[in-house]
Parts: sequence; C-alpha cells; structure tokens
Amino acid sequence: MTTFGDLVYQLGGVPVLAGVPFGKNAKYYFVDVANGSDGNAGTDLENPLASLEAAYAKTVANQHDVVFYIASSSGNNLAAAVTWAKNYTHLIGIAAPTETAQRARIFQTSTLTGASPLLTISATGCIFKNFYIFQGVDDATSLINVSVTGGRNYFENVHFAGGGHATQAINGGASLHLNGAEENTFVRCTIGVDTIDAATGMVGLLMDGDAHRNVFRDCVFRMRAGNGGAAFVEVVDATGIDRDTTFIDTLFINNSTANDMASAFLIPAMGEPRLILLKDCLFHNVTTLDTNDRGVVFGNMNAITGADLSGVAVQLIT
Repeated sequence: MTTFGDLVYQLGGVPVLAGVPFGKNAKYYFVDVANGSDGNAGTDLENPLASLEAAYAKTVANQHDVVFYIASSSGNNLAAAVTWAKNYTHLIGIAAPTETAQRARIFQTSTLTGASPLLTISATGCIFKNFYIFQGVDDATSLINVSVTGGRNYFENVHFAGGGHATQAINGGASLHLNGAEENTFVRCTIGVDTIDAATGMVGLLMDGDAHRNVFRDCVFRMRAGNGGAAFVEVVDATGIDRDTTFIDTLFINNSTANDMASAFLIPAMGEPRLILLKDCLFHNVTTLDTNDRGVVFGNMNAITGADLSGVAVQLIT
C-alpha cells in the first residue's frame, strides 16, 4: 500500500525533493499561491495553503515537518519580515530545478520597509531547496536579503537575490548574511543579481559573528559592479569569521562591462586561524582577490607566486 509519505517521495523523481527527511510525526504542508487558501488545512494537494507564512505557522519544531512550495505564475509576497526559527523544519520548492530565478518565488512587497533581513534563518538542521528569494524594492532600509544565524542547515539550488533595486544595491547591502552561522552547506546556490549596478560596499555575501566552517560547493556568485568598490564577499571585522570558510568549484561573475572589482574579497586585519579557502574557483572581471593581502585567502588555482590573480579568467585567443 502506498502511503501519503511514499507519494510525496515519489514526486521526488524531480531532484528538488530528493533527500527529504520523513520523521515519525512529520507533517507535510503544501503552498500554492495561485490556487490555495490560508483557510485550508494545507495537508494535501487538493487543499493547499496560499502563503508560506500560514504553512510555517502550522509546523512544529523538531519533528521534520516539510513545507512544499508549488511553483506558479504568482510569487509569495511577504508583507513582513520572516524568521524561520523551528529546528528540523524544511522548505522545498516544487519547480523546475533551474539554478537562477527558480519559479518558486518569494518577494518583498513594495510597501514593506525596514525588512533587513527579509528572511532570518535561526533554526538548526533544516533543508532548504529549489526556491528564489528576491529583494528588489525602492527602500534603503531593507538591505539584507537573507541572514543565516543558525547552524548545520543545508541549502541546495536556492537563489539569494538581494540588491535588486538601485536603492538597495548600496553600502551595507548583501544577498546573503552569515552571522554567527556555523557548519552550513550551500550546494548549487546562486548568490546575487546582475541586473542592477552595485555601488561601493554592496556585496553578495557578508560574514560576521565568528561565522565558521561554512561550505559553498558548485555555487555561482553574480554581480554587476557599478563601481570598483563592490565585492563578492566581505568580512565585517576581525572576528567576522573563525577557522575556515570554503568555496569549491564556485564561479564569481562580475557581469559589468565598465567596472572591474578592485577586490573580490573585502577582508580586515585579523589573526589566525581565520581562512578563506578556494578550490577550483573562477573569477571574472576582478583586479585582485584581496587587494589588502591579508594572508587569509588560499587557493589551488595557480602557483603561490600568482595568488593575487589565482583563478582570474583571461580571454582565450586562438
């Protein structure tokens, strides 16, 4: 006999659902923004909820509840900033698993201000897969798109799209903020947008609070630098990171035709052990990786004598 849990897992023939945990007491909630209602139970496909907020309110921490967000022509517009604080509670987008601008979409409403961050993930042990969260409104008080303060969460095929309006793509803005976050893993994620000219101080990833042992694997950082002072990654201060942050097979793409980044990483003076490790990464339209030569960035792409340009793309002429 096929149980409802089995049915959901069979839907996992789509990669976005592979590896979803099912606990003894786990419940599954479905969100369909276009066709659902927050008056529904949300526990089956015939009676979905209309918002992620309503689904999250029904979940219970520590029992592996899962919110399945069904893609449609409509996005989930957040009227208030959201905190995902329930441990072992998962969010999975049911959509084509493209790596950029997935159709399971989360937006900041144009009337919401002061949403910085728009989404805070303080929980531990959660899985987040296959959705797009975009912050692009005319509001200089909403600068941080997603902030992760929890630990040991897994992100796969999530697009963190901050700075989607010129008012937000400014100093202090970031698509992803790791604040004290530890041992999180990001796989095939996209960080940033390349549709807005990013001003000095706008970054894809901002790290603070002794963030440590976070891993980015097969990810893409995107930006269109409107000024050489924009950067892919910034460490806030001397205790912004601890131990190591690792980037593996990751692309850092500055799509500007007018402005190379002066420095891919903005790193303050700091003591050991504080490392940024780059394995088989590629950088486009950057002048150097760390213009301050802090001795924090290590990579395997070129010989050590060329470390400041290690992995920087060059035009191939045949």
